[in-house]
Amino acid sequence: MTQHVEASELRSVGLLSSLSEEALQTLADHSEVRRYEALSTIFREGDKGDSLHVVRKGLIKIVRANAPETTLTTLKAGAVFGELAVLDPAPRSASAIAIDASETIELPSEALGKVFDSDPMVARHMLGAMARSLTLAREAVVHDNKLLDEKVHQRTEQLRETQLEVIRRLGLAAEFRDDDTGLHITRMSRFCAKLAKAAGLSDAECEILLHAAPMHDIGKIGIPDSILLKPGKLEDKEFEIMKTHTLIGGELLAGSTSPVMELAQVIALNHHEKWNGRGYPYGKKEEEIPFVARIASICDVFDALTSERPYKDAWPVEKALALIEEQAGNDFDPNLAKTFLQISGEIVEMRKGLQEKEHPEAPTEAKELSAYPEKAAAAAE
Repeated sequence: MTQHVEASELRSVGLLSSLSEEALQTLADHSEVRRYEALSTIFREGDKGDSLHVVRKGLIKIVRANAPETTLTTLKAGAVFGELAVLDPAPRSASAIAIDASETIELPSEALGKVFDSDPMVARHMLGAMARSLTLAREAVVHDNKLLDEKVHQRTEQLRETQLEVIRRLGLAAEFRDDDTGLHITRMSRFCAKLAKAAGLSDAECEILLHAAPMHDIGKIGIPDSILLKPGKLEDKEFEIMKTHTLIGGELLAGSTSPVMELAQVIALNHHEKWNGRGYPYGKKEEEIPFVARIASICDVFDALTSERPYKDAWPVEKALALIEEQAGNDFDPNLAKTFLQISGEIVEMRKGLQEKEHPEAPTEAKELSAYPEKAAAAAE
């Protein structure tokens, strides 16, 4: 049974409030009340636009069939939707779906056309109201989208910070094996970013390197303490096992699509390769070694040599810098070594600001690393 629509009910609708009693009665005579069950479709995107609807009861959502589906707006009682059909019978640009049990008053475009024909001024008033309504709706969408963008940005930043925190903690998990402050990875990664900037990398590239470098020794997780913490020189078989931390790290970090993790994998695998081809695990040389790994190599060795460990005392900064200068073109990229020495004052100041606390359990007898590269390489491990 079709429910009768009163002209007074239509007058309460903002879009129709300027119509005369005669025009409202004409529309009421041609309107129908439509009832929809929850989640039922009122019209679909692409359907012919031949009427507008006034929400009488319930909630209606207007959605666009993107991937994924996008909800444009949600409408309550008194709201109008499908009004573009009054102007153009073109296919619907969105779908209307009842969220819960709902009712609408459907006004056919033919009836609206008759009203417009009988009184052109009515058409102007109504179209003006429609234009204002659509403008306000557009402004609301823009505002909502801005808020959504801000929320998405905030959420993205939260996820990014969570990812970086996980990366940092994984690096610390390995580093705490032989450095109970874990500050080596903090210093080393900042040295890397500083050297990279001086070598011409962009700010964005330096930031990614800053977050990737702490993972350089993640493969230490797979090295036995008897080797990792052994005081003194490693035996040949032990050193061969030590060298596998690069392969372990490369395997642990492989397969990620994150730029940070991808770069971390490159560094973990290659930071012990040497300019002269005598490094490990693959014996790469010169330009075969990834640029970021060449940066990490210098910064890792410098901080390892100048840091105290349970099995060694720290080298003086001057001695460590002298070794980098000496090994330029052998262990290290000569151009990067030169750049590192040029900014060594900034590096040393940065190091002072991040100076680790002395180990109270550290032995008092000197255990200077006198045999480079074997002992110094072990310290850098």
